[in-house]
Amino acid sequence: MLVVDANVVLGVLYKRGRWREAKAFLDRVKRGELNACMLHFAVHAISAMLGEPRLASRFLRELASWRGLGVVDLSIEEEALAADLAEKVGLDFDDGLHYYVAKKLGAMIVSYDKDFDGLDVKRLEPQDLLGRGGS
Repeated sequence: MLVVDANVVLGVLYKRGRWREAKAFLDRVKRGELNACMLHFAVHAISAMLGEPRLASRFLRELASWRGLGVVDLSIEEEALAADLAEKVGLDFDDGLHYYVAKKLGAMIVSYDKDFDGLDVKRLEPQDLLGRGGS
C-alpha cells in the first residue's frame, strides 16, 4: 500500500517540477495498477486550494473514479495521536498525519517531501514506482 502526499497531486495540477513523472505514477493508480490511498485531510486541502467550486467538483469526481485509490478518514482521536507522534519525530501536523497512516497500514509514503527521510517508514518518489507492477 502507498500513502500519496498532496504534493504529488499538486505537482501535477500546477505542473511543478517533475510533474510528468508524478502524472505517470498517478495514472497507474487511476487504472488500478497500483494500490494507494490519500488522506481525506489531503483531499480537502487540495480542494480548498483549487478554490472554485466547479474545479473542486471536477477534482473530487476525478479522484472518485480512480480504481486503485482509497481515501482514509481519521477520527479526531486518531488525529490527536498523529499530532503526538508528529511532535515526537519532528514532523509538522500534515506530515504527521501521513506518517501515522503509513505506520498504521504498513505502507510507504509517496512524496517529494524529504522530511519523511530517516523515519521508520519508507519514502518513495513517483519515479521510483514507474515500471513496477502491483503494490
